Amino acid sequence: MVLFALSASVFLCAQKVQAAEGGIETYLLGSRDSMSGILPPPGTYLNNDFVYFSGTAPSMASGGVVVTDPDVEVFTYKFNFTHVFDAQWGNARLGLNFNLPYVSANGQYSGDLSSGFSGTLNDDGEHAFGDIVLSPLFNWSKGKLHTTLALQFFLPTGHYQTTQINVANRSIDALNAGKNRFAFDPTLSMTWFDPTTGWEYSGSFGVTFSAENDATDYQTAPEAHFEGTVMRHLPNKLALGVTGYAYHQIGDDSGSGADGIKQLLGADSLQASVYGLGPIVSWSTQIGQTPISIKAKYIKEFGAKRRFESNKVWMTVGLVF
Repeated sequence: MVLFALSASVFLCAQKVQAAEGGIETYLLGSRDSMSGILPPPGTYLNNDFVYFSGTAPSMASGGVVVTDPDVEVFTYKFNFTHVFDAQWGNARLGLNFNLPYVSANGQYSGDLSSGFSGTLNDDGEHAFGDIVLSPLFNWSKGKLHTTLALQFFLPTGHYQTTQINVANRSIDALNAGKNRFAFDPTLSMTWFDPTTGWEYSGSFGVTFSAENDATDYQTAPEAHFEGTVMRHLPNKLALGVTGYAYHQIGDDSGSGADGIKQLLGADSLQASVYGLGPIVSWSTQIGQTPISIKAKYIKEFGAKRRFESNKVWMTVGLVF
């Protein structure tokens, strides 16, 4: 259900600069797909997300420094705990989601624009917990239509530090697992599912509002995101479909940190956007008395503007208690 904060500052732009400080959105695109509007029956649910992606870009701003030609690999594990309550609030069913990511990343860069250094810089990487996300959930259902509102609170608990460079041994520490800022993201998800035919249509829309990063005086502009999925559920509990998303910043990043990056790169704006699309497959089974679901997807991003274009491989293993 939810998202996260894989804010490993390792993600950047596809054009001349990256936006949304750190180069990646606060809300991890692709977090919602099949059955996103459905809140399951009362109980406890554990989801384990394994996400891998890598890529390069002309530049990346992280921790107050702008590096060039970053080549980065990132693996993220997200622990998702969701509890659905018996109680209701009016016509709404209630739930609560807790999300904790662990980020492992490493990279290599060809220079640092901030100091004018040119030459290979090796980043041994970031291996730390990211920002915790807490999300109260509200669900309404009527016939085949299911709607869930998630009020996501991103807490700045993940590891973060300003960038450290050692030119002598050509090393750099520029990756962060945390964003170092609070953020709020209300996301509305809807699912229309017909169990008779097995067809499912799901969509989610949200906007992320971020506080300023005091360490770099960087204010990330609001980030709008839409995710959509079409699935066909078969009688053997296998489901096949297509999933994708669109992302666009509303307005431009601001603050002296953002202004400094614009000036350094000669950019008029840091406003970012990107699209993603790919196949998705899921399968449900049971081991003993424990229901288990397995979901896998591959998402290829395209049409990126001032943001890194990535190819994501994502697997989710869910357990019900």
